Amino acid sequence: MTRDDLAEFHRAWFRPEKAKLFVVSDLPLATLQPLLEARFGTWNGTGPAGAKRFDIPTPAPRPRIVLVDRKDSPQSLIRAAVVLAVKGTDDTLALESAAEVVGGSFLSRINMDLREEKGWSYGVRAGLKQVRDRMTYTISAPVQADKTGAAIAALLADYQAFLTGKGVTAEELERNRSGMIRTLPGAFETAGAVMGAMQENDRLGRPDDYYQQLPTRVRALDPERLDAAMRGTVDPARLTWVVVGDAASVQPQLESLALPVEVVAAP
Repeated sequence: MTRDDLAEFHRAWFRPEKAKLFVVSDLPLATLQPLLEARFGTWNGTGPAGAKRFDIPTPAPRPRIVLVDRKDSPQSLIRAAVVLAVKGTDDTLALESAAEVVGGSFLSRINMDLREEKGWSYGVRAGLKQVRDRMTYTISAPVQADKTGAAIAALLADYQAFLTGKGVTAEELERNRSGMIRTLPGAFETAGAVMGAMQENDRLGRPDDYYQQLPTRVRALDPERLDAAMRGTVDPARLTWVVVGDAASVQPQLESLALPVEVVAAP
């Protein structure tokens, strides 16, 4: 990479037609706009602008376990992820709610299983990364080293149970619904929080009144919609797993999982 490469990237992407100004203030727009015009009004780009390519196909998933050998590690860090067909600009409320039940909170299915019931981890989480185009679903599970294989098997069993019959319960729905609605009043206490919501709405193509309408939309959710959203989107058989741990003790534990294992040295 050369200095010219960096300069070309800057020229293609740091330019006025790609910039958006977000302002949180008690000043009226009539006061703010002249100030912004004075600072940015003469900013001009040169040459062709960069263009994002969302039409490039995502490579087909290769379900496997990549084991990064970190010798003498007392615990293993498990990560699993898959690129979804869903976009962040889609209506993902039901999917977000289902993902919260399965892995997004302390009381989620997978955390209660691996932490509270089995005692193999201090905390397990899973959730969606809401980018503008194709989203990802990711699981993160640090576990004690001698339970690495069993933890992956337990995670797969938890997802399989949810996807095949043990869907969202009325209790889980109500807990999730209450959490989403009752945290809203405290979610915009600072200028930074308001700014973040404005930017997220813009990035995901949401209307400006998205959060005002959210309680009504959340109350309309039911278990069937959450089950359908998760089951139609997240397939655990498509996950790619990465495990960082001591290969000498971890690799034998992975043999019963019916997944190819690739061992690489820790950097």
